[in-house]
Amino acid sequence: MALDLSLHLPTLLAILGMAAAVYLIRAGGLFLARQVTPTPWVEAFLAHLPGAMFVALIVPTVIGGGTLYIGAAIATLASARTRAPLVVSMAVGIGTLLVLRTVTLR
Repeated sequence: MALDLSLHLPTLLAILGMAAAVYLIRAGGLFLARQVTPTPWVEAFLAHLPGAMFVALIVPTVIGGGTLYIGAAIATLASARTRAPLVVSMAVGIGTLLVLRTVTLR
């Protein structure tokens, strides 16, 4: 059975329309960022946003993974608390998870 990879006009228009919308949203945000001076509260909020987004992505996975993931997360946090480089903290977390998985399989 041959796979039909032809592009239909409505599909092409939808893709181009979505691309234009994404570009306008991003360009508009950059334009507004240059025109508006944020208040100190907004600057503080934006400074903490990447950390909050990271936690929002990680916590459900850790909790859903059970005790092994929680143990690896604790080891990662302990490593990060000692001011270890990010790569080292990640390696500690991954290594801890691998060791815990290996130990629990026996």
